[in-house]
Amino acid sequence: MFSVFVRRFWLSLGLVILITFMSFPVTAQEPSVTPNRAILQNRLKHIDISAVRGKVGIGVLDLNTGESWFLNGKQRFPMQSVFKLPSAIAVLKQVDEGKISLNQSVTITRQQFAPGWSPIIKEFKGDSAQFTVQNLLERSIGISDNTANDALVRLIGGTQQVNAILGKLKIHDIRVDRLEQQLQPESVGLTNFQPELADEQKFNSAVQKIPVSVKKAALEKYLTDPRDTATPEGMVDLLAKLHSHQLLSSLNTALLLQIMTDSPTGEKRLKAGLPKNWSIAHKTGTGEDVLGRNTATNDVGIVISPNGKRVAIAVFIAGSEAPLEDRERLMSNIASAVAEAI
Repeated sequence: MFSVFVRRFWLSLGLVILITFMSFPVTAQEPSVTPNRAILQNRLKHIDISAVRGKVGIGVLDLNTGESWFLNGKQRFPMQSVFKLPSAIAVLKQVDEGKISLNQSVTITRQQFAPGWSPIIKEFKGDSAQFTVQNLLERSIGISDNTANDALVRLIGGTQQVNAILGKLKIHDIRVDRLEQQLQPESVGLTNFQPELADEQKFNSAVQKIPVSVKKAALEKYLTDPRDTATPEGMVDLLAKLHSHQLLSSLNTALLLQIMTDSPTGEKRLKAGLPKNWSIAHKTGTGEDVLGRNTATNDVGIVISPNGKRVAIAVFIAGSEAPLEDRERLMSNIASAVAEAI
């Protein structure tokens, strides 16, 4: 009998407290905005993106606080050579799993030459040459060699395998669908690509012979094609996961970030907007100009300040009619705004 009384007492007391609490007005709270975030948002909003005369996507994620800012963050942009970064992650994941090794030898034949930037081609003296996986990674990520990238993707089973690995790693809104050997010719309307056209002069000569109507159709298709694209949100998420060792072992994370840091590419892009005592681990991407429009100019990376602040930045510019200098200046200005705000 006493226990029944106790239960009724506490039930009544609870109802009184609930009714009393509900009688007070409840005001919805807006998410707090830190001073740094407010400054960053203000600086980024006032950057003039119209000068590039193209579609722009920006992603900024403070890896220390989790605060972020996006422009067209959910829209897809062609990656160009930025896709070598997720491809490298897929390769290194197989290294972590013991399926391949960094010192493993990979044979490349002349039939596998890719057009565009590919210094490795000049080293061939016969019909084939051999390189280690690590050397190909250094060439693909460090100097953006197209043939080196294709060799790595072929090694692990092709682009479908790259996407499968990315899916297991919970990397979203990033897809790798074609080798450079297919992507570059398709972007300018060149059909029936042959490996001998990997030579820059021969490639350019072949492109000049393509009818204007074919080039225009190829460009429009490329700029709307979901293949080999990423969203700014997806890319900064990849960078954040890479930085926090969620994708690869500590050893291979360090290796990849070091190659990205040592890369000499993109000196006038994100890197140019950072103070001299800052560093950046990044990957650039640059497509062909077609009928006065550039297919894509990109730069994505992790910037690090001397006092340990880290920010993931992704900038994509597609279909720009502006000179390369204007596109790179926009990237530099974005990096400068981030450095000044945080």
